[in-house]
This record gives sequence, C-alpha cells and structure tokens, in this order.
Amino acid sequence: MLAKLDRLILKELQDNFPISRRPFADSCRKFGLSEEELICKVRSLKKRKLIRYLGAIFETKKLGIKSTLVAMNVPRKRLFQTVRMINSYPQVSHNYLRSGKYNIWFTLSAASKAKLALLLKEIKRRANMEDVLNLETVKVFKINARFKLEK
Repeated sequence: MLAKLDRLILKELQDNFPISRRPFADSCRKFGLSEEELICKVRSLKKRKLIRYLGAIFETKKLGIKSTLVAMNVPRKRLFQTVRMINSYPQVSHNYLRSGKYNIWFTLSAASKAKLALLLKEIKRRANMEDVLNLETVKVFKINARFKLEK
C-alpha cells in the first residue's frame, strides 16, 4: 500500500519537478518536509523500485542527435554479461529484455550518424554478435505516459 504522501511526491516528480539548482528545496514546502527529508523519501521510493529513473528527457532530434533502435539475438547463457556491457554505454537508453528471437532491445544515440554507426559496430564486436537489427528512426512517436496517482 502506497502512503498518501508518497503518492503526492510521485505526482510532483512526474508532473511538476522544477528545473532549478535545488529542485528538492523548491518542492519540499508543498509536503511540509525539509529538503533533506524529501530527498530521503525519494531515495526510499527508488529503493522500493517505485522510481526507476529521475532525470531529464531531451528532444534529441531538436538537439541534432541521431538515434536508432537496436535489437539483438543474444544466447541465453550470455544475456547477463551482454546487458551489463550494453548498459555501460551512456549513449544507451531504454534497454529491455523481450521474448522472441530478438531478445534485447535498446535505444542508441550519438552526435552524428557516423558516430552512431561506430558505436553500434563497437557494441556488436564487444558482444561478439552478428545477428543485430539496426532499426533507424524514421518517425518519432512520443508517448506522454502519465500514471494516475490519486485514488
């Protein structure tokens, strides 16, 4: 069961998190908490796996960044080490394990198409993988996922 204060904090983080030097200080008064108390609450929510990621999401296309969706067919016995290697790249996001032939899917971004190709080549080499799909972005669909946090 999620406490009312936890729900309010999650809603604030999702919908109104301020862009400032001290966003927790700017938000804490709404909850009657100190900045340190709010940070502790957020850490607790992360530890409980109610928050997976807290950070900015950029419009990469507007920044001139190129991206691609990559799908890999990784043997089960090499899944863990391959996922760990892929996740070591800061250019990787949205890495998911899926069922089916192509069982690892992730987004790869770079400053140019050439750098993107080099990164993908390096990941394929390090993973010792040939069965890789490079599904370049043709059209971007943004899903504004919002979770209803009120009862």
